[in-house]
Amino acid sequence: MHVLELNGPEFHDLACQILRSGRRLRFLASGNSMQPFILNHDVLEVAPLAGNRIHIGDVLLVETNYARMLAHRVVKTDHRDKISNYLLHADNSTSPDGWFRNENILGRVEVVERGNQRIRLNSFPQRWRARFWVTIAPLSVKCSWIPYWIRKLLRNWLLVC
Repeated sequence: MHVLELNGPEFHDLACQILRSGRRLRFLASGNSMQPFILNHDVLEVAPLAGNRIHIGDVLLVETNYARMLAHRVVKTDHRDKISNYLLHADNSTSPDGWFRNENILGRVEVVERGNQRIRLNSFPQRWRARFWVTIAPLSVKCSWIPYWIRKLLRNWLLVC
């Protein structure tokens, strides 16, 4: 079996070809940047946008400079002069990745598989949790004085599917 590197040129070309042809892509998540919602080695299922609207809280697969790919969350949108831009941010990071345009977006992560569990990110409870997370995540840095066990309890409550 031939394994493709997530940020290698072969995977990039294959992902672009699959998603731009209107089909879904499944791959193994790599890294801890999206904890607590997406863990290292979760299986992500990405669907092409196909004209669907992008919302704050969505997790998008985007291509960056140098054919690198990220699956990070939309935390802010900007629609000016018929051009849409989206600010992406990893859930487990203190600084955003930057602004991305529609042409950089390959698709939206719709399902996360962890063990025998399928978490549908486009379900109402998950969309609500994502919007709530986008609101409170910046505060968690400023609220480090809150005891860890309380922050962990809140995080675990958000992860209940």
